[in-house]
Amino acid sequence: MEQNQKVEDYMRVICRLRENGAVRGAYIARELGVTKPTVSVALREMEAAGFLVIQPDRTVELTERGEKIGRYVIERNEVLFGLLTDLGVDKKTADADAGNMEHGISEESLNALKRLRLALRSIKE
Repeated sequence: MEQNQKVEDYMRVICRLRENGAVRGAYIARELGVTKPTVSVALREMEAAGFLVIQPDRTVELTERGEKIGRYVIERNEVLFGLLTDLGVDKKTADADAGNMEHGISEESLNALKRLRLALRSIKE
């Protein structure tokens, strides 16, 4: 299984859910708006690819590889969301747009947007 938008979405959700405790497939399904069987299939594929481990108690834990991807996806989302809201885009729209944009942006462009965001913030202050 290659790293794609679906994998990145799952990693982001797992990282965020983990902040509140153990992560289970039902929680992931709720967050992504998909069925539990869909999540079960995806998690098995992601486990086989080395992104996560499904524990005997059915909780989900990211591997080091999965953790790295999850943190990077969250960073991309936060930078894009923050920039859009700094530019005056309403939070709901910024959230949806950042979620779409986060998958196609290069590291170089992300770094440029980080610099732009810092520059905008210093102008506003």
